Amino acid sequence: MPAPLVVTLLAVAPLDGPGLHFIDVGQGSALLIRGEAGEAVLVDSGPSAGAEAILAALVAHQIDEVGLWIHTHHDADHLGGFARVVAGLDGIWPSADDLVIDRLWDRGLAGPIPQTDAVSLYFGLVGDRRIRPEPGAVHVATGLRIEVLELDPPPAAAPENAWGLALCVEVGGVRALLPGDLPADRLELAATACGPVEVLWSSHHGSADAISAGAIELADPRISVFSAGHDNGYCHPSPLALALIREREAWLLDAAGIDPRGSCPPLVDALGPAHRLVGGDLWIDASLRVWPGEPSSGFVIAD
Repeated sequence: MPAPLVVTLLAVAPLDGPGLHFIDVGQGSALLIRGEAGEAVLVDSGPSAGAEAILAALVAHQIDEVGLWIHTHHDADHLGGFARVVAGLDGIWPSADDLVIDRLWDRGLAGPIPQTDAVSLYFGLVGDRRIRPEPGAVHVATGLRIEVLELDPPPAAAPENAWGLALCVEVGGVRALLPGDLPADRLELAATACGPVEVLWSSHHGSADAISAGAIELADPRISVFSAGHDNGYCHPSPLALALIREREAWLLDAAGIDPRGSCPPLVDALGPAHRLVGGDLWIDASLRVWPGEPSSGFVIAD
């Protein structure tokens, strides 16, 4: 008698609900936040090569208007996709399908500004529409709260990463810390200001100088998310970053040290029992359920 056919049904993520959509833009960062009433907030825009992934995420969520777009700082891997995304699917600006953006926040003009094409395009497109939010500024929508954390100002000669905004987010039942590329000492300040969180978007793609045992203790994340490219020359994320959260749940959009044939320190010994490689986007809903991206079926619930 033939064996019975067993069919496994996968639960598919409800993308019209609130949550955090971490977009795989390669070596860079981009995040789409959905409120309970459907409002969209973007944080960073990845490198220019990652713009198509952001456009795909907007299409998946049926979004053509963004209530707020925040760029944590002015490095090209956090700012470079902006010009392409605002041009819409036709890639022409201005045209009828340009993305509507209600408000634009960034880290302001203090300190040295990187002299890159990405920065020039950004400032050329936004004109006087962008503002630097005051420390403690809050953006509120239904079921969504985003606060710009108040940190001591960095030294005048500090590198770009240290000037970045740190954001404390509440969406549904999830509290998240989004520290951009802050170095470890400033990450500790941000974690102190935000308090314990369910989700930590790991600072500077998991760089060794952007994490500490103190920061992890202060943030106490249930889940950490790492945004990095599989072929990045910075070897992000570092074995140290993963070792510090070895016993905690972590999701890697990608990682240079996964391939033992590469030049980066192998991560196999640093990976903890609850560390998983996504190789794509990641959706965390308002109930803290994690949905890795699946190329053929959207997001499916993690086992």
